[in-house]
Amino acid sequence: MAPSRRRGGGKASSTAAAAKKQWKIGDLVLAKVKGFPAWPATVSEPEKWGYSTDWKKVLVYFFGTKQM
Repeated sequence: MAPSRRRGGGKASSTAAAAKKQWKIGDLVLAKVKGFPAWPATVSEPEKWGYSTDWKKVLVYFFGTKQM
């Protein structure tokens, strides 16, 4: 029988790792939108496209579809 696991055991470490990551303009990423598969994109400047800066969000430009 497989050993039992506690719920949420790995969430704290993965959340802490994600909080430390600082994205830079031009970084290549795989971005995910609900209902669609992950797609290659690049991190873009919000001011360049007329959006306000929000530290909780990262503006990405999707390759191929040319959507924000």
